[in-house]
Amino acid sequence: MEREKKLLLILAFNVTLMVLELAGGLVSRSLALLSDAGHMLTDSLAVFLSYVAIRWGRLPATHRKTFGYHRAEILVALANGVALLAIAAYIFYEAVVRFFNPQEIRTGILLAVAAVGFAGNLFGLLILRGESHDNLNVRSAFFHILADTLSSVGVIAGGIVIWVTGWYWVDSLIGVLIGGIVLRGAVDLIFEAGEILLEAVPRDIDMAALRGEIERVPGVKGVRDIHIWTIGSGRRALSAHVMTDDITTRQGQEIACRVRAVLAETFSITHTTLEMECDSCLSPSCEYVLSRGDLNV
Repeated sequence: MEREKKLLLILAFNVTLMVLELAGGLVSRSLALLSDAGHMLTDSLAVFLSYVAIRWGRLPATHRKTFGYHRAEILVALANGVALLAIAAYIFYEAVVRFFNPQEIRTGILLAVAAVGFAGNLFGLLILRGESHDNLNVRSAFFHILADTLSSVGVIAGGIVIWVTGWYWVDSLIGVLIGGIVLRGAVDLIFEAGEILLEAVPRDIDMAALRGEIERVPGVKGVRDIHIWTIGSGRRALSAHVMTDDITTRQGQEIACRVRAVLAETFSITHTTLEMECDSCLSPSCEYVLSRGDLNV
């Protein structure tokens, strides 16, 4: 099943579950269920925006947008993170208010609706499980659904406790736990999207290890002025100066091809810009810049 079709199918399920949980929360007077419905709204928005971002990412590059629209999905992921922060703040507020003013809850309705929501979320997780590793937006949508699955478990557990003990304040406690799950996901998502927008080195890349792998390529004497960044989910780029002995143009091209193969296989970097240099090839202007230490090492 294509990624877009999976997202649209999950979107339809999410909207249906959201309406069901909203109605169930109003009838049962459960904050936990209403909070879960609010989280489902954010889930639906995340899935929809992820779908839109993937479509935008396929738009062709232009003379003004030479990388195309791949960064659009990062902006969408950042918006998803901000939306999660807002919903977490609301959940915390309502939980505090209801903790000091407990309301009677109809546990039968709460448990029935929460069970349906849990089953629907499991369905979404199974569909997106294989798609969440190489795309930030799909991963953000996957996290939304995972967090909502966990919150559904909490709602069910809380409903059972309320049904057995009559402790209505447990509903507020479950609301706080849901808010904590949402908050943690929001912070992680915002930080990761922010690092990409700041063109930081991907978290899983060790610069020293990368330099060592390049310098082990036959013919490479050293590497400097390394820059690594992420264009979009699954699209990493690198630019660097590779130092060699005095070689022919053909030999330089062969070394560059071997370096690109190492970068793609070991570090999943597929967009590379390499400048081959040798000591005797440096112009006076290059030597002046190197002597000042203006280039990264």
